[in-house]
Amino acid sequence: MREANNASPVESPDSGSDTVQPTVAFATVGCRLNQAETDGMAEQFTQRGWTVGRFTDGADLFYINTCTVTGRADRASRKLIHRARRENPNAVILAVGCFAGRAADELVEEGEVDAVLGVEEKAFVFDYLPALDLNLNDNHLPSRSKTPLVEVSGKQNRVLASVGTRVSGRSRAFLKVQDGCDHQCAYCAVTLVRGSSRSVAPDQVRAALQRIKLSGFEEVVLTGVDLAAWGKDLGIKLDFVDLVRMADDEGLPRIRLSSLEPWELTPERARKLADVEAWCEHLHLSLQTADPELLTLMGREMDIDRLIETLAVLRENRPQLTIGADVIAGLPGETESAHRRTLAFLDTAPLHYLHVFPYSPRPGTIAAQMTPQIDFETIHNRASRLREEGRRRKRAHLQSAVGSIAEVLVEENGRNGYTRNYLRVQLTEPAPPRHRTKVRLLEIQADEDIVLAEGLKHE
Repeated sequence: MREANNASPVESPDSGSDTVQPTVAFATVGCRLNQAETDGMAEQFTQRGWTVGRFTDGADLFYINTCTVTGRADRASRKLIHRARRENPNAVILAVGCFAGRAADELVEEGEVDAVLGVEEKAFVFDYLPALDLNLNDNHLPSRSKTPLVEVSGKQNRVLASVGTRVSGRSRAFLKVQDGCDHQCAYCAVTLVRGSSRSVAPDQVRAALQRIKLSGFEEVVLTGVDLAAWGKDLGIKLDFVDLVRMADDEGLPRIRLSSLEPWELTPERARKLADVEAWCEHLHLSLQTADPELLTLMGREMDIDRLIETLAVLRENRPQLTIGADVIAGLPGETESAHRRTLAFLDTAPLHYLHVFPYSPRPGTIAAQMTPQIDFETIHNRASRLREEGRRRKRAHLQSAVGSIAEVLVEENGRNGYTRNYLRVQLTEPAPPRHRTKVRLLEIQADEDIVLAEGLKHE
């Protein structure tokens, strides 16, 4: 479970054409899966003659891909809608995805959106645009419809491989290979809005990987709501490790996995994963808590001892492995002793950073109905302790890497990038964007999240 702190606009390169085209701007709240979907949609718009611009520069149409994983994500989604309407009173605004589908009635009542598309419908936006009757005039000022279009079926049956290869402006390609979730975790609204687990077929995955390779990307990030469940619904004897092998077969030099549920990791899969040289030695686990009783209460039957064994296998085979985890502070039923047990686990587990989420009740979930709920001050204090532990571990991990040689994939600015094991790097001298380069890690920067690095001179 990860949410973005702010919007991620998608921009297009200068086409060099004098032809005036209708413009569209994108913003994304939430996880890498949402970003992959947005990137794929941006590419579809460019293929149909639209110009993709900055969210801050105004546009004829705004596509806001929302998230509802936490209360904070709800607020961020709503804030983007307000901002787009305030700054662009005549624009057409599409609110799509998880929060939009769940809060469709509220958004329509507020009167700022022209269309609300649910989780499935947002991938087929061009089926619905004609109903909006945009009527772009010579100045490309759309005329808003008096009655917002609402298409939220609640039926999640289709799943497409989403990837943007031309307009994202990214150094890495995000490829959606799975959607939905079959687990019924008590605190989570994902199943309510995204439906059951659905996998992209292997041939579609391979076709998308080939496009990514041909587009010049040197890293692909495989994403999904429950990525580790890929393949189970297809009746095939393949799993998420086979996804990594597919990407490796296509010649992609760096392959990264988005968040994984810990119970799908086994020592056997760990060994197979480590055998794929192109796999970037980085895992992010949806841990949430390490207290056995609380895990059971939340519907997460996880074997902590097996997880420790599996991580040990991975570290033995990939010593540079970086492991991160999501942790929720203040879940209903989390006693002080349960919180301490999670802290004790974190004190001994080979984790290197934490994404900490203060618990916020999600409407319609089982946990939201549980009593008693943890008070705000207690949640805040527990989250603070978890964040401090995460900072301590991250700094120690970064410090251990100082002096080593690493491979960095350079971002568009030529100055920043990530190592294979997901250390954020700032280069002392610019390097060619979207390419890999060898560096020496020099020192931790003042903000403690970035390592200063110098490029190695080629003999």
